Amino acid sequence: MNAKKIAIWTIFPAAVAALLAGCSSGNARYVDTGGSRSVISTRKINMADWNNAASSLVDELLSSGKLESFKQPVKMKVSRIVNRTSNAIDTDLLTRQICIVLNNSGKAETVSEDAATSELAEYEAFMKNEKVSAPKITMTGKIIEDRDSNDDLDEVTYVFFLEVNAGGKAIWQGQKQITKQSERSSFGF
Repeated sequence: MNAKKIAIWTIFPAAVAALLAGCSSGNARYVDTGGSRSVISTRKINMADWNNAASSLVDELLSSGKLESFKQPVKMKVSRIVNRTSNAIDTDLLTRQICIVLNNSGKAETVSEDAATSELAEYEAFMKNEKVSAPKITMTGKIIEDRDSNDDLDEVTYVFFLEVNAGGKAIWQGQKQITKQSERSSFGF
């Protein structure tokens, strides 16, 4: 091998290593979830959005007084939350937060989807010669996305809609809209 080829093969690995080191995230840090330093993106629902929607909707439900018309704590089943956004999302990020607050408030008890928990409840009821009581209320919902843009901005609005039902009727409905904007790149990306 001549000297040029040897020099290239000795410099090439060092250059690749330097390039890769420059791409690594050596400046990673913790931030408050959903806080002012969190990443805001119009491409998806992020934790700040989930936290904001859950907090707003559960506060609205608790302050409505609708749960007080039932013996406390009322047994609630979380039913289907429909995703009408362009992203595959886990709606548990919304419903779990709401269920935690409702359970901790003492005003509602949410029914578990876990098979072992259901079997244990049925066994315990059987041993007491009782039946497992059915939920008195259900929570359903939908998450909708509306996107718009112009020459300079992209905008997305996520609409979180929840409904609490009893006896085949909606006894409470709540909605939270979250709108985010981002400037378009001057390169058209």
